[in-house]
Amino acid sequence: MATQPPCGSGLTGSRDAMLRINILTRGFETPNGRAFLFPLMVHRRALAAAGIDIHLVRSPGDDGTTDCDLLFVESRVFSPRWAAEGDAKVLVDIAAMAERVPIIWFDISDSTGWLQAQVLPLVQLYCKSQLLADRTEYTRTHYGNRIWADFYHHHEDINDSTPAEARIVEDSTLLDRLRVSWNSGLADYSLHGPTRMALRARIPSNALLNFPRRFTSPDKNRSIDFTCRMGTTYPRNTVAHQRRRVAGLLKDRMATDKLGRRAFLNEMRNTRMVVSPFGFGEITLKDFEATLCGAALLKPDMSHLETWPDLFRAGETIVTHKWDLSDFLDRINEAPDRARELQAIATRAQDIYREALCGPGAAAGFVDHVRAIVDDALKARTTA
Repeated sequence: MATQPPCGSGLTGSRDAMLRINILTRGFETPNGRAFLFPLMVHRRALAAAGIDIHLVRSPGDDGTTDCDLLFVESRVFSPRWAAEGDAKVLVDIAAMAERVPIIWFDISDSTGWLQAQVLPLVQLYCKSQLLADRTEYTRTHYGNRIWADFYHHHEDINDSTPAEARIVEDSTLLDRLRVSWNSGLADYSLHGPTRMALRARIPSNALLNFPRRFTSPDKNRSIDFTCRMGTTYPRNTVAHQRRRVAGLLKDRMATDKLGRRAFLNEMRNTRMVVSPFGFGEITLKDFEATLCGAALLKPDMSHLETWPDLFRAGETIVTHKWDLSDFLDRINEAPDRARELQAIATRAQDIYREALCGPGAAAGFVDHVRAIVDDALKARTTA
């Protein structure tokens, strides 16, 4: 297997005053929770060197939870309560915390949609792994609370058996509180990475957490023009529809059923272009796995969103097709003749990803990103 050389790392300069930040979290229980916490733990020393002292806390009711300068709240902490208790009771508890300490809310859900607009008035900032580039879209109703679900509902008459309750931002001035946090890419998607991250939920040792440092070179000889491995079973038709259509278009070209992890990664290391439709969110873990494997990504148009780090630039770091799939087979059929172009696209994506994970400026880049969010929250607090 062709590999790239190991990566280095770097730290930022120190700050005079130490800022204590508590992170209210359910820990490493879920893939999204792991991806949220992973860079915070790996770059903990770099954050401290920059004056940010972070501590994980688990209970909203403990007095120590709000004994800090800022409180980061992971959205999944309250997920079981919204449906069981209703918004009003949960918001009372969040408001009580907000009276004691400024809150930055971290929405770790998969898509640009499903904004928890009800908490916006209570928090200094609302951070999400990916946001709609046009923030005013959050003041409009989208079927299924996803902009592409809305597209398939209105353009292809796809309906969910139980339509989701619409969540919109009614006060447009609150849109200024939205910030892009970091996406799920800042974690370990090497062969055994997901297992180690899951173990961190039971073994409280950050030694289990390391960014992958070996990448399969995009210029490796590859014998497969394209692959697509995915599930198509989702509780919402508007989410499953795109994948089902892709599977139908490819049924006479290749198998699309899932493989075991080792076989899945090995196949992508031998593939020029990996087809990666939307799932519950626009960004999927396969996007990062394929980039580690040196394959180019074929994604639905991603120009509607902002994320960080950004590996999703059409024609530069990914190949794209239209949401209606009218040009999907064109992109597939072109793959054999675009081998050099696909290699260049995969190389640019991998270079960006490597730098974000373990390049010389990786720690500094993450710290600067967190610091910008923190500074904006503190500024909002002083001007409120």
